[in-house]
Parts: sequence; structure tokens; C-alpha cells
Amino acid sequence: MIKKITLAMLVLGAITLSSCSKKGCTDPNANNYDEKAKKEDNSCTYDNDADSVLSGNISADMTLDADVVYTLSGGVHVKSGAVLTIPAGTMIKSDPNESVAYLLIERGARFEAIGTATEPIIFTSGAASPASGDWGGIILCGKAPINNGSEATAEVGDVLYGGSASDDNSGTLRYVRVEYTGNAINDEKEHNGFTFNGVGSGTSVSYLQSYMGNDDGFEFFGGSVQADYLISTGSGDDCFDWTYGWVGSGSYWIAEQIDGIGDRGIEADNNGDDNAASPYSNPTLTNLTLTGYGEADGIKLREGTKANISNVIIDNFSDGLDVEHAITVSNLAGGELVLSNISISNVGDIFEIKGFDTVADSTSAADKINAAVGDGASGAGTNWRSGWSKSL
Repeated sequence: MIKKITLAMLVLGAITLSSCSKKGCTDPNANNYDEKAKKEDNSCTYDNDADSVLSGNISADMTLDADVVYTLSGGVHVKSGAVLTIPAGTMIKSDPNESVAYLLIERGARFEAIGTATEPIIFTSGAASPASGDWGGIILCGKAPINNGSEATAEVGDVLYGGSASDDNSGTLRYVRVEYTGNAINDEKEHNGFTFNGVGSGTSVSYLQSYMGNDDGFEFFGGSVQADYLISTGSGDDCFDWTYGWVGSGSYWIAEQIDGIGDRGIEADNNGDDNAASPYSNPTLTNLTLTGYGEADGIKLREGTKANISNVIIDNFSDGLDVEHAITVSNLAGGELVLSNISISNVGDIFEIKGFDTVADSTSAADKINAAVGDGASGAGTNWRSGWSKSL
């Protein structure tokens, strides 16, 4: 009888063990990765070699090594006078034990991050199961003019941006991808994938992707930087956003939303507190493809913005174009907000005009949009994104 009971207990124990999935570290990049683990128990540990951790202030020139996988820990500030150089093929992961990691280039500092189409520079989440909002993002602060004061305090990092040097140089960003950005700063503010605060035209920006971030993919707060070949993929808010007097330019932009996530393809403002603030936001944009998921606006133009926007494909939004506030409508009617060669498909309304002062302005603005909309736009194309960008 005792033997039978013992045997029964052993069988029961085996059944119990086999019915439970083993917990452990499931991240292959961790020191204690357990290939037999089926469930993550948050026990992963990582190398904390000081040479591979980026933290605190960078006050002297620093060049990273493409053979090292770096950990971005906390808010990392490159201070005025210092240059941070990142070679092609480098990977930087956020600290998996925190969510406040970000990289900020202060006024007077430079960021030389130059990847290639075959060896992009990648900033990503260090979490075992990456998700939107795992870390902050990349912020550049320059000395170019803004219209919310002669200078202003950045939303992140408590540093100043803006000034009078329209040709200010914050460095070079080329073939850089950021993934899973957008950590919440507070209930009203979140990190963007890339933030350009008063960044000047001496800065070189091209071939950048924001992938699965929790807020905007790209946001421009004033400045005069030119930004070409940008991709915003799966952004939780707007794909592209500008305000506070951005007078730069951009070409070859792609916005691609996923079902149920994201707001506008482009949200364009001058200044919400003073729609007539100078310098007006007035960028020149060409060759854009904006693809939504059936909601929000393809392009929202408001709060007094000006612009010259041409060769645009807008597809699968609730509205193609939305123009709001009296000064914005007047800018469109008067030829200071110029739209041309816009192709719009799969939308509820081709355009809406709101908040105008006069019927004449509204009518003229509508005529300008009708003249701009047709079937001839070619948009951004896709051949230039091969090899370095990430698809949904």
C-alpha cells in the first residue's frame, strides 16, 4: 500500500510539473538567457561594462565602436562643445530596467551619426519584448530662430533652444533608425522618435526612420533644418508635425500607419498662442506619400501655418486635407500657403475648411484646393528605403 501511494504521488508530481511552463530569462541577448524558459520572469541581466553604457553628460568628444552594443541609460546629454560620433552599423539599446532613456544634443554640441544603406545606425528597445514607449527618443537642440520667444525651454531635458543663427550646425544624421520610442514625460507630453528644436540649416538630416513610436514620428519646433528621406512607421500620434516657425524643407517623406493606431499624416502649426507669430512656419515640402488607416486627416494645416507643398499622395484617411483657423485659410486664399499636384484617394471628404473670417477667403481657399487636387502625383516612391528601413 505504501509503495502504491508513493508511486501515485510521483506520477501526480510529474503531471503538475509538465503542466507548468518554465519561467526564466527569454532574451537571447542577456547574460543569463535560458533556452528552456517559456515565460519571462524579468530576471534577465546584462553586461554593465562602463565602456558600453551611455549615461549622464557627454562633455568631451566621444566616438563609439560599431562592434559594441551600447546601452542608453537615463537622459544622456551631449554638452556644448562636445561631438558624439557614431559609426555605421552601431546598435544602441535602451536600458531594459528603466523607461526614461533618451539622447539629447544641446545647443553648441554636434551629433555625427552617419550610417549607410547596408549598415544603418539603430537605436532600439532593450526590453525582452519590445513595445512602443519603451524609451524616449533623439532630440537635437539648435540656435536657429523660433517664434515662441528668442529662445525657449525644450519639453525634454530642461535645456534651451532657439536663437538667431539660422545656419547653425548640430551635426549629421544619415541612415539612422529609432524603434519603440515615445516614453511619456507626463500626462500631456511624450517623447517623439526624432525632435528638432530650433535646428539650423547647417545640420544634415536624411534617411531616418521612426518605427513603432508612441507619439509623433518627427517633430520640428521652429528652426530651418532641411530633412529628406524620412519614414514614419506605426507612430502612435502624428507621423510628421511642425510648429513655432519651422522654415526648413523636406523631400521624400513616407507616412505609414497601422490599423487603429495614429492620428494625422501631417499636423502643421505656426503658433497656437499667436497664429500670426513671426517667423511664420513656412516649409517647402515635395514628394510625399501618406497612408493612413481610415481615420483622422492626411494633412492638417492650422494655427496660421504657411507652406509650399507639392507632389503628394494621400490615401485612406477620413479627410484628405483639413485647413483650420482664419489666418491659415487667409494664407491659402492669398497664395502664401501653396498646394499643388495632390492626389487623394479612399477618404470620406477630399477637404474641409474651418474657422475662416470671410466667405470670400473660404471660397478662394476651396478653389485653390480644387485646382491642386488631381491624379498626377507620384509621391515619395519606395526604391530609396531598401536595406536600411524596417517594414510593418
